[in-house]
Amino acid sequence: MGKVKRNAPCPCGSGKKYKKCCGSKEAAIPADIAAKEAKQIQESLMEYAFTAHRDGISSFINQHAFITELDRQTKDIGVFNLGIWGIFFRPLAGGKTIFEEYLQKKAGGINRPKTREIVESWKSMTPAVMVLEDVREGMIHFEDVMTKKQFKVEMDVSQQDLPPAGSLILGYPIHEAEKAEFFMQFTIFPVKRAEALISKVKKAAAPALAEGKSPERFMQENFDIVLAALLGTAEEPEQAAEEKQTEWANDMEKETADAIEKGLSGDEYPAELVPAVIDLWKTFCVKKTPTIRKPEAFAAAVEYYVNSISLNGASVSQAKLAKKYGVSASTISSRYKEIEGALTDEAERFAAALTS
Repeated sequence: MGKVKRNAPCPCGSGKKYKKCCGSKEAAIPADIAAKEAKQIQESLMEYAFTAHRDGISSFINQHAFITELDRQTKDIGVFNLGIWGIFFRPLAGGKTIFEEYLQKKAGGINRPKTREIVESWKSMTPAVMVLEDVREGMIHFEDVMTKKQFKVEMDVSQQDLPPAGSLILGYPIHEAEKAEFFMQFTIFPVKRAEALISKVKKAAAPALAEGKSPERFMQENFDIVLAALLGTAEEPEQAAEEKQTEWANDMEKETADAIEKGLSGDEYPAELVPAVIDLWKTFCVKKTPTIRKPEAFAAAVEYYVNSISLNGASVSQAKLAKKYGVSASTISSRYKEIEGALTDEAERFAAALTS
């Protein structure tokens, strides 16, 4: 292809002269222009859906009884996500979805091919529950809980505004090349609830997956089940009550308790053991008011201590725990000695509680 003349129509399809569009030094690159136009089309689609099909969407949302049991803030999250799901995945009487109807009516007004390509890609969009893994090189890295696929989103907010690694994210990722973007907004669930919520989602999906339905198809066709599992509170009152009963002097003590619970959540320890171990940690905190720089160090030392007193000698090495918790074996040894020295008088009581 030869050089484009400055007064010729821009090859990007915008309808502008090349010198006023992609040929301008001041102009943003075509991909950025298309991304901005796609954002505007998202807003236009939502306005169209909730104007032309307001009653239909309201009726669809109200079919889901779990919505009525939620508090106002959580209900807003549920209504938004059900609304998006309905627009893209629930056919109207004529067999088309609201999105397909919108595209049929408005596609002619989308001049730029790159913008049209982005909008067309929304047809394959799938709602997703994701774990935020880390942030590096200006990109947020996620892993899809259901498919285990990894993808990244370009960071467009300040570092302090980002949710921490381990947070659970609910949204509609739009995949393009090696990175992705979210359709409209997304919902963040705190790290401390992530593991329990992931378990609930997987439990809800298990019957369909066992019948051979793919994770993507399940999320497209049965997203309301996932949403009910994430937003419902029926299975969490006992956990909430337990959290209220234990008061911690500071956040680091609480974070250590959370790290202990996570560390003991595998098959090698019975679930009934956890409350006794948390009681042990609480007793140590009350007696020593420890300075905690890294919760995982004390969590590893507690696990080592639990093994040493309940099994008449630790069944797990400090080296193994160091690898498990991401700390050094020497640090575990130091923290273990602190715990052992502080709990000498209580050792027999804890040993009895841990082995009962």
